[in-house]
Amino acid sequence: MRNREVRLYCLAMAAVALVVTGMVYQWAPQAVPAFLCGFGALCLLSAGFTWYRYRQIAQLADYLRRVAAGDFTLEIQDHKEGELSLLRTEIYKVVMRLSEQKDQMGRERQALADAISNISHQLKTPITSMTVMADLLRQPDLDPQRRQEFTRSIQTQLQRIEWLVTSLLKLARLDAGVITFQCRPVDLSQLLQRALDPIRIPLDVKDIQVKICDQTQQPLLCDSQWTAEALLNVLKNCMEHTPEGGSITIEATENPLYTQVVILDSGPGIRRQELPYVFQRFYRGKEASAGSVGIGLAMARSFLEGQNADITALPGPGGHFVLRFYKQATV
Repeated sequence: MRNREVRLYCLAMAAVALVVTGMVYQWAPQAVPAFLCGFGALCLLSAGFTWYRYRQIAQLADYLRRVAAGDFTLEIQDHKEGELSLLRTEIYKVVMRLSEQKDQMGRERQALADAISNISHQLKTPITSMTVMADLLRQPDLDPQRRQEFTRSIQTQLQRIEWLVTSLLKLARLDAGVITFQCRPVDLSQLLQRALDPIRIPLDVKDIQVKICDQTQQPLLCDSQWTAEALLNVLKNCMEHTPEGGSITIEATENPLYTQVVILDSGPGIRRQELPYVFQRFYRGKEASAGSVGIGLAMARSFLEGQNADITALPGPGGHFVLRFYKQATV
């Protein structure tokens, strides 16, 4: 009786009983006992049905309390007709979506924790090295040649930190959806030359020959800035794994579906068991160079996938990357 709806229901039923009993008494006084018995039975049946409905609602409330406490394992949906059954099914759908979102948030938190751990590790190494060299530079009797060597080493480590931070900012902008790719027709040969420009000196130092075979006839539809960045990361990876005097070959072809760019180097190549992981952030294979961070190929894939393209790696011998730029059909 503490339920306001139950009190109103009882008052309404009592009022109806009084009014109808008075009317029956006026028309047929001898029928009053039968009417009261029938009305009482109807009230009991209605009360039982109401109690059953409230019990189901209480079960749903208990289920929601358990869900709020983090228990998503209960099954409440049924396949019967009726409003409560529909309500159960809708609640179950919402709970399943919440469960999926909880799992997704858990995976994202773990990925964020792993990323922060990897970033901390990548920054800790050069910072520790610079700290040691800075202490050595404080020595007044340090040999001038060694002083220049330490200074150059500190400058190299600072450049490495700057590149890492810049790369992480680019990936963060891409993950946040801030970067908008402006796809326009671009000459592929010029795009490849633009990607090679930043690494021409290291290529000359290692005496690595770059061969380009461009068999495409139509311009490439892409964002020239970010595509050149992706190609640069792939070519830089190939350069780091190619021995002195080696070669890098770039072959470009096209068909009605896509333009394909195949990049081959004369290095040891990627082990077959490492292929599923080479595009993961901060992954470093067994053949990775000492200064590798493991973020270049991940950046390349992110930049390409954002503009209707993809990249795959194939096992050795030699590094083997296949980039495909799909042609968008006009409607």
